[in-house]
Amino acid sequence: MESLFTKQFSRTDFLKFVSPAIVSMIFISLYTIIDGIFVSTLVGSDALASINIILPIINLICGFGIMMSTGGGAIIAIKMGENNQDEANRSFSFILLFSVVISTLFTIITFFFAKDISIMLGATEALLPHCIIYGKIMIASAPFFVAKFLFEYFSRTDGNAKYSLFISIIGGVTNIVLDYVFIKVMGMGIEGAGLATLAGIVVSCLFGLGYFLSSKSKLKITKPQFDFKLISNTMINGSSEMVTELSTGITTFLFNIAALKLAGENGLAALTIVLYAHFLMTSVYLGFSAGVSPLISYNHGANNIEKLKETFKFCLEFIVVSSLVVFVATFIFAPTIVGVFVSPDNEVFGLALKGLEIFALAFLFVGINIFASGFFTAFNNGKISAIISFSRAFVFIIIGISVLPKFLGMNGLWLTVPFAEIITIFLSILFIKKYKSKYNY
Repeated sequence: MESLFTKQFSRTDFLKFVSPAIVSMIFISLYTIIDGIFVSTLVGSDALASINIILPIINLICGFGIMMSTGGGAIIAIKMGENNQDEANRSFSFILLFSVVISTLFTIITFFFAKDISIMLGATEALLPHCIIYGKIMIASAPFFVAKFLFEYFSRTDGNAKYSLFISIIGGVTNIVLDYVFIKVMGMGIEGAGLATLAGIVVSCLFGLGYFLSSKSKLKITKPQFDFKLISNTMINGSSEMVTELSTGITTFLFNIAALKLAGENGLAALTIVLYAHFLMTSVYLGFSAGVSPLISYNHGANNIEKLKETFKFCLEFIVVSSLVVFVATFIFAPTIVGVFVSPDNEVFGLALKGLEIFALAFLFVGINIFASGFFTAFNNGKISAIISFSRAFVFIIIGISVLPKFLGMNGLWLTVPFAEIITIFLSILFIKKYKSKYNY
């Protein structure tokens, strides 16, 4: 592990190092997107819109899992960089135990309130039956979803990015196959989509658990060290990721209400498609940040300044190039992307296509903002990370959604996210410059 994290990289080596995490995060995003594709083509647009109603619940679950993974991963990678392996093992084990217990309690408490939660999130009479079914399955998946995030992230912290990628792929493939079987072959509708997602998550968990119980891992599941200060530090450090997901859940709810008001259930279905595309494209940068974080944390712990400078330079190059590529690709292939969900003769198609073409502007700026937040998390500076995340995912979104649709209708709704990303980029650059001398990158 030490030679992997401290050796000098070429640009090709760097891309090889971060690419498994990028692909892994893309597969995570595909869990919901694949459900959406099968549901929209085989069940209908109402069922598709119902998945979007339930997304805030998924955001909450993912937010907790990502918070514990990134916040704890940075702390443990620093300990490993300091050659404190035994403490790293005990801390990892307690973070895992705590996370699974809390997510299990969440499932027990909320499962029987799926109907009330769906109504609270804006489900109409037509959407409510779909929302209840899908919502219950997603709530039941919470402990497995959280454990999956931990196993994937900590296998990268352990220096085995390829196995982290394998965990994602095996779960994603299971999801795809069972979506086809449950929805297409067995006609189970949205229930089949939810069960396929749950099965994929459970399979990933089993392979992740097997890895940390095997002789292959350096980081081990062992007798946990009950240290609630560690949990507090983990949550504070990973709070930006939790803030991002919670804010996304809240803003998704607000987007849903606005879309229903402006264009009815067709508008909500179009919004769902656009948010899927946004989710997929931003997963590139979420994966990149997750992939590079152990490298930053380890070398920060080891006080390897030369390696930090090299890593930072490669990060900026990747973000600039990929942002242009993702923007151009999204704009060019927007009809194809929308066409995966609905046919061109469907009224939803035109709404979603216009939305995605406007939304694509956000991809020029989102990369640096997501990276900046993850960058400070890797340095165990959760405060700055949270400020960036909260600004881009909540404050500026609320401002945009409160003002723009009043003057521009649906176009204003589509412009809200680009507006938030453009404003946030100034904040990201400000903090990156301010802390350069402190962290020596």
